[in-house]
Amino acid sequence: MDTKDQKSNPLAAEAESRLHKWLALPDLHDYLREAQEVKQAPKRTGPYIAISREAGSRGGEIAYGVAKLLGWDVLDKELLDFMAERYHLPRQVLDEVDETTSNWFHDLFSLCAGTQAISQADFVVHLKQIICMAAIHGNVVFVGRGAQCLLPRERGLAVRIIASRETRIQHYMRRQSLNHDAAVFAIDSRDQGRIDLCKYYFQHDIDDPHNYDLIVNTDRLTSEQAADLIVRTYQEVVAKNSD
Repeated sequence: MDTKDQKSNPLAAEAESRLHKWLALPDLHDYLREAQEVKQAPKRTGPYIAISREAGSRGGEIAYGVAKLLGWDVLDKELLDFMAERYHLPRQVLDEVDETTSNWFHDLFSLCAGTQAISQADFVVHLKQIICMAAIHGNVVFVGRGAQCLLPRERGLAVRIIASRETRIQHYMRRQSLNHDAAVFAIDSRDQGRIDLCKYYFQHDIDDPHNYDLIVNTDRLTSEQAADLIVRTYQEVVAKNSD
């Protein structure tokens, strides 16, 4: 789901509103400090669903469908909005390091030029804190950014959304108004950035099926069907066992 779709989506607006409330919490520093220990204290974590996705597999769209069915927040690009406000960083700077292949030249140039920038390593440090803080509050659907690597597995559901390469290319061509070559480049770039983020900062193979509770192929499923499947799996695998 692109930024324009998110801004017009009431669930995105609700999530952003929730993040603004968190920014105003008097004990925000305590939450962020406690967030560092989330994986060691799983009972402190609320229920969550972490959705990892191949580019063009409709993972973001499906995540919003899941959140709507459960009445939960969904955190995708909203995480960057929160980070920009919390750490006083330009939003476009965060877009440059979000789920991208680490660019040492960009980091070095920004440092030498004295521009307001953030290295990908620092970005990931802040990202971890915010993801874990959101997990403490619970009832959250996370979209990408390694959330499934950070949070205690027993408290949530880790999902991978996939589709055939041609299906994903066609989706990008339609949604982004790209020609075939541009769509291929966009998909490959996004996938590689996500692979690198999880590999270098979380020591996690994003394509390893053993790292997920559920893998959904959207070649033959609508976004609504995929969302329903994820919710039913969550209710059977996680919710019942946590009662």
